[in-house]
Amino acid sequence: MIKKKYSAMVKWWEDKSEQERKRIRSYVPVTLYTVAVFYGIIYLSILNTVNRYNHGNTVKSWWGGDLPEVVLLKEQQRKAIEDSFKAVRKRVSGGR
Repeated sequence: MIKKKYSAMVKWWEDKSEQERKRIRSYVPVTLYTVAVFYGIIYLSILNTVNRYNHGNTVKSWWGGDLPEVVLLKEQQRKAIEDSFKAVRKRVSGGR
């Protein structure tokens, strides 16, 4: 089954002129680049959403936990970020 499809594809490719082959080959880099860009955009948007409030998680003490100073600083940063979002949001009627 696979060999049959492969041989049909090879026959189709060999029936094309050299100019047509070059034209078709030129779509390969464009297609790969487009897929990579879209994947990167989606991947980065997911990372930004998931890790929005996870700042400074690489600073750890010897035993694997965050130092108390780091925990306090992270909490202050999280509160500052939330407050900055509140200041940017437009107030609407009805308290929503």
